[in-house]
Amino acid sequence: MLAAVENQNESLLTIGELSRRTGISTHTLRIWEKRYDSPKSIRLPSGHRRYLPEEIERLRAVARTIKLGFRAGKVVGGTLEELHNLMGFESKRSSKVSPSTQSDFLQDQYDSKINQWIDWISEYDEENLNFEMHQEWGLQGPLAFITNLAAPLIKQIGDRWECGDLSVAHEHFATDILSNFLGNHWRRQNERKHGKTVILATLPGESHILGLQMCAVVVSTTDWKIVSLGLDTPEEDMVKAVNQCGAPLLCISVSGWYGVSRAKPILWRLRKQLSSKTDIVVGGGGAPENLGGTKVISDFSRFYQSLTDPSKS
Repeated sequence: MLAAVENQNESLLTIGELSRRTGISTHTLRIWEKRYDSPKSIRLPSGHRRYLPEEIERLRAVARTIKLGFRAGKVVGGTLEELHNLMGFESKRSSKVSPSTQSDFLQDQYDSKINQWIDWISEYDEENLNFEMHQEWGLQGPLAFITNLAAPLIKQIGDRWECGDLSVAHEHFATDILSNFLGNHWRRQNERKHGKTVILATLPGESHILGLQMCAVVVSTTDWKIVSLGLDTPEEDMVKAVNQCGAPLLCISVSGWYGVSRAKPILWRLRKQLSSKTDIVVGGGGAPENLGGTKVISDFSRFYQSLTDPSKS
């Protein structure tokens, strides 16, 4: 009896083995198990999780159905027979894909890529992370890279940190790589520009740079000339920079960590000190709403539109 149990345990798979044999990242497998209770794991007396070999074929089928455009939440828990039926039904459908299905398919692709990047961050794998970011930048272009990958990645890092999946060291590692990557790209685009000047800054005491770097990338795709003041900028220095450059626009990134209550009085004072000819745009998780004389823009697509066609923003 004991030998039979030991033989069964030997046939079970670790999550790393399951990942290698299905092509699905370990992070994605963990998220699926947490969200959808699938794949189901077996807990050994030691506390380690193991998976049945039968999951390999089923999970490969899950991956194929997701590539066909099905949402992960609808297929991850499916039986092998159900998944094969879905794939058979899909193969008989017209080759024309509806816009909504195509959108879902693309979103699944982005989610999968972000999960892979999170895995590399958890392993401190700078080489793969940098390679993939450069590749996606070339394929998608700056604005799509920010909206589809960079912004969701940063949110995922914050979520993983809050639930304990990533440490402070992981967050610092990812921030350093992504900040350098974005900074190098927007600075190259900003060279030799002679358009209207926009001042980019963060408030005094702000320690999060990525919102500002993403903002700079978006601006760099337009005719505006960037003057970035970086982190932790004193109020009086922002005012001096705006006046010296004759900037008609001041953009401020406020992280959720910084907080609305802390940001609001500073933004009030800045509005009073600056000419009405200078617009103030604020974005980020700590941006206060309903602040007279200051515009809050919640996403980078709208921010881009406000720079290129203000009448539609």
